[in-house]
Amino acid sequence: MAIGLVVIYHVWLDRVSGGVDVFLFLSAFLLTGTFLRRAERGERLRPVPYWARTFKRLLPPGAVVVLASLVGVFTLLGADRWLPSLTDAAASLLQVQNWVLIQRGTDYYAADDSGASVFQHFWSLSIQGQVFLLWPVLITALVLLARLLRIPVRGMLIPVFAALTVASLAWSVHSTSAAQQIAYFDTSARLWEFAAGSLLALALMPAATAAANHEGPAPGEPTAAAHGRRRAARPAAIPARLSQRFLTARVLAGWLGLAGLVSCGLLVDVQGAFPGWIALWPLTAAALVLLAGSTRHRLSVDRLLSTRPARVLGDISYALYLVHWPLLILYLAATGNERAGIVDGAVLIGVALALAWLLTLLVDSPVRRWGWANAKPWRSAAVAVVALAVGLAPVAGAHQHLNTEQREAELRAVSDNPGARVLDPEFTPHPDANPDASVLPTAAMVTEDWVAGSDPCTGELEPAATEHEALGELCRTVPAEGSGDAPVLVSVGDSRVEQASGALIPLAKREGWTMVTLWKGGCTYAPDAVLSEECDAFSRAARRYIERVQPDAVVLATTFVTQQDRVEVVPDGMATSLEDLRRSTDTVIALRAIPRLPHNPVTCVQDRGVEDPRCTTDLPDDLAGERPDSALLTPGGADAGSPGSVVPLDLNPLVCPERQCRPVVGKVTVFIDAGHISGTYAASMQDAVDQQLRSGGFEW
Repeated sequence: MAIGLVVIYHVWLDRVSGGVDVFLFLSAFLLTGTFLRRAERGERLRPVPYWARTFKRLLPPGAVVVLASLVGVFTLLGADRWLPSLTDAAASLLQVQNWVLIQRGTDYYAADDSGASVFQHFWSLSIQGQVFLLWPVLITALVLLARLLRIPVRGMLIPVFAALTVASLAWSVHSTSAAQQIAYFDTSARLWEFAAGSLLALALMPAATAAANHEGPAPGEPTAAAHGRRRAARPAAIPARLSQRFLTARVLAGWLGLAGLVSCGLLVDVQGAFPGWIALWPLTAAALVLLAGSTRHRLSVDRLLSTRPARVLGDISYALYLVHWPLLILYLAATGNERAGIVDGAVLIGVALALAWLLTLLVDSPVRRWGWANAKPWRSAAVAVVALAVGLAPVAGAHQHLNTEQREAELRAVSDNPGARVLDPEFTPHPDANPDASVLPTAAMVTEDWVAGSDPCTGELEPAATEHEALGELCRTVPAEGSGDAPVLVSVGDSRVEQASGALIPLAKREGWTMVTLWKGGCTYAPDAVLSEECDAFSRAARRYIERVQPDAVVLATTFVTQQDRVEVVPDGMATSLEDLRRSTDTVIALRAIPRLPHNPVTCVQDRGVEDPRCTTDLPDDLAGERPDSALLTPGGADAGSPGSVVPLDLNPLVCPERQCRPVVGKVTVFIDAGHISGTYAASMQDAVDQQLRSGGFEW
């Protein structure tokens, strides 16, 4: 039922149903029930065999879908999607896809799904896999402690899971308000949903159970635990605890729960609230259905959920969840549509059901019922390892091939790919240049062409205790060549500053400077503005860091381009921020924003070719005219190079020469998306940037 809602909402409504939250809740309910029964029968709890059985069931169907999806990616999608898809494929098989999506800054609620990863739906399976590793260890440790202290098992488990529910829910509410894009995929912000499922199991499971009370599929089996398979989702012992006179209340509770599940995505602003406290809605609805139990009343929900269509849907639901998303994304990308309509959506759902049935028939059910593999834990583990290897081997091979192709092109880059150097009036092509050379970065690598610092910050450059929470994972250095104390240049800001700094890194290394990078995607350095809780904390910590380190120079963006209107503005409080910086450093390099393009030039080139005029965009007038922050800059002349000066740096004449934002300049791709220049092109700008800085009074 829950996965059916997920599919319908994804395909037709482009919304979140709350079904995945139910999926997480039920998986913990069943997992905890299994371990609780064994613990209260005095049996030994064995996490390792549980892991072997669980991942033996999870991985083979997952590996098949991953490989089939990659075939679709390489066949239907542009080369710029290949490398990210390979990364996602490996992360999905290794149960860490949610963390990859967080690192990439994925927006689950993006209006256009056509650019989403075909493996994005593995985020929930990854969180589930992580909990399937954690929960058995936690429960086993608590049960052993309870036996040591001679207290009831539930007396130990209930307070711990209650505390975990409260703590994780509080964190979920906080992180959702601070950075929802991160919170949505964050395991720690989802743990309360699992803990709540465990609490319900502890409250409802009878103290004495027999093997007849469901010792079949383990809770880790997704067809049962996650997706509402009848024999697992119906807690047979629960109704025995409820008097017959409450039958009407149970029937009403069941229907109320079902109505809550169906209506959640329609009535709740998931874009603004999930996965915070509002996720209590679908979880409460699921709990009501479980509380209703098996009434066998002719008007009850369990009669509906016991029908053959519902049982069949439950049997194929894991496979349906696996196949529906890549099928939808590949269709949208191939057709250029942003979402599916009524007719094509119905066809997609029909195809997904057919594929799910085949996957269940040919892979899921045979593996699940395989007597040889089920006989011993090591055999189950062997099946899981083989499935993992079968999935990862082609991924690793394809990744290696793409990297080799890129390296071979880079070896010829000096002669074949001058990039921005062709804009120099005195530029002379290399005598060995190949006019038919490939563009760099190669199409498969272009979206991964990010600039990065090389080493973590250490010693005097390491963030202090008050800065570490916001900067500890972000602070990187590009050490100066040679020994001795080197001047320090700090680059601070968002991912657009990160990419622009690709022109400064080779200059700093050449001139014997150490470069410190403080980059946080989506966070403009603006300590005197109010942007978001997370970005404000980053900016304040970065300011404290700069005040303490006293670097020789700081580079930051003093203008930015709004996402909606694509208009250049000066961040609030920038004048105050610059005054503070001028007291902490000799020179501030004021970077002007580059444009945000109305379309992705990489996709345009792959669809239409590099010469198509539709792939070239005019530089907006405001970015070609006088800087809006000109009053904040140090006037030219004798004072321009004095301590505390603010030196301008404008990359737009290089990024969009002659006011034309072309996708390729000098055999180098300029943009990796609609808002970021490529690291390769940034490096090719180094000589022009050096000349511009020196003319503004900056000296290395």
